[in-house]
Amino acid sequence: MRTFYETDIRRRTKVLAAFLAAWALVVAARLVQVQVLGHAKAKAAVLRQALDETPIEPRRGDILDRNGEILACSLPSPSVVARPVAGEKPEAIRSKVQALKRELGLTEKEAAVIRDRLAAGAAFTYVKRKVPEETAARVMGLKIAGVELEPGTRRYYPLGPLAAQVLGGINLTGESSRGIEYLYNKHLAGEKGRQISYQVNGRRDYQTRVIEPPVPGRDLVLTIDATVQYIAEKELARAVAEHGAAWGAVAVMDPPSGEVLAMASWPTYDPNDYPGPQEAWLNRPVGVSYEPGSTFKIITAAAARERGRVGFGEVFDCSAGSIRVANTVITDHEREHVLSFPQVLIKSSNVGTVLFAQRLTNPEFYETLRAFGIGAKTGIELPGEETGLLRPPDEWNRKVSLPHIAIGYEVMVSPLQMLRAMNVFATGGLLVRPRIVRDRAGEDSPKSAPARAISEKTSTDLVERVFEAVVEEGTAKGGRLDGYRVAGKTGTAKKVDPATGAYIREYRATFVGFTPVERPRLSMIVVLDSPKEHYYGGQACAPVFRDIARQVLRYLRVAPERPLPPTVLTAGREPGRAR
Repeated sequence: MRTFYETDIRRRTKVLAAFLAAWALVVAARLVQVQVLGHAKAKAAVLRQALDETPIEPRRGDILDRNGEILACSLPSPSVVARPVAGEKPEAIRSKVQALKRELGLTEKEAAVIRDRLAAGAAFTYVKRKVPEETAARVMGLKIAGVELEPGTRRYYPLGPLAAQVLGGINLTGESSRGIEYLYNKHLAGEKGRQISYQVNGRRDYQTRVIEPPVPGRDLVLTIDATVQYIAEKELARAVAEHGAAWGAVAVMDPPSGEVLAMASWPTYDPNDYPGPQEAWLNRPVGVSYEPGSTFKIITAAAARERGRVGFGEVFDCSAGSIRVANTVITDHEREHVLSFPQVLIKSSNVGTVLFAQRLTNPEFYETLRAFGIGAKTGIELPGEETGLLRPPDEWNRKVSLPHIAIGYEVMVSPLQMLRAMNVFATGGLLVRPRIVRDRAGEDSPKSAPARAISEKTSTDLVERVFEAVVEEGTAKGGRLDGYRVAGKTGTAKKVDPATGAYIREYRATFVGFTPVERPRLSMIVVLDSPKEHYYGGQACAPVFRDIARQVLRYLRVAPERPLPPTVLTAGREPGRAR
């Protein structure tokens, strides 16, 4: 017989079991409702909460000059973004956008676009890209629902327009189409990371979680010297203004290594305001090709001397002032008399040059031109390099092409190609590939062995007996440098009217040379397009070479190779003052 207590326990157990069974049925029903009947709704809620996946911008590598001076770097610069807020009314959206407009200086059109996107429920809207950190802090201080910052960087060029065409630039979306920034974008850019955004606080705010961190870009060291670059740009701008030139270009190179110390173009721009005016985009030392005129005679002379077709004691009758070649007449800028071979080049006589050049065959001359790198890109690490123009001999006019090419017509070169050709004489006959990238994140830039263009004897003889005299007593006296020997050649080439194809009375002036002669430390080319009045290369460009070289040699602490002229100091009294 059961006792009262046993009966009570059994009754309680049955009640508990019934309750647990009912609770299990409720849970099961709820699970069916959520996972089966409410699957679509639950999935939508999760998707709304995990709103989207966005990339994380990596830090872009720095660009430095040869001495570690920063030419380009990336500074923190977040973007202001807006996301939809659940249940937000149109009035609240308008109020939000108006506050952002005031703080960020948005235009009415920009504000309207943001307002429309938020009203349409766009998952992600840029309010303003790449703002200064202090501006971003002020925006976040407004505590506007759905407004957040996207971490990022802005490209900054601390030296402003210095080496602008070499560097190129980066726009606000991280894109570039010019210069080192474009060519080495993969090296500099790094790899993007990934993050996902979540809605929190009743879908009124957002949090992010990093899925994959970004990989920062690598640094790049150039051969450019910021000080030499500054000197070149300063003197080029002065010369362009002084002579009223349409544009100008300067390139300075270290002869043995081919490392470019400076590469200047005018007009220029500030890459902090990339892309800048279109007329300033072109990197002219590599991006233009032109008929070089008389500077090309350095190669013509090398071709004739290398093959023993002309001696230094030979003379040429240039007294007529012109020479007829088939149906064309080639003239001198000034009528000369009988000139020796060195004098032909020192005075830059077209007539004399044609007379000794005609002793070469077309294939022989072409072979030397190719040995000097004419008609081929130099291989410098810059985009947009011009190849120039050198037609093969079977396309030459058998009677007139060789004489015209000998004096720098019917052939086109870039300023850097012409500098590379002069550099052959600074290196004892070697053709050195120009370089502008020195180091890639600890990896030296690949180097190629120089090729021999002419013999060392041919090179030395022409430098000592001709090209030095061009500066000392010939057409380039404006390039003379106190304390240093200079070798070089001037050029003044007529320009072609692109509409008619005929030569016009506008000129492109050039001087190319190197110094010191004994141990060359720099070779340089200066080009001015359409200078007014004083348009000869010796008048317009040789003094620019002199002014740049004087400052650069002092900066590099290159000792003079010959005595400096005495400096005379005078003392006197100011007018009106007693002794």
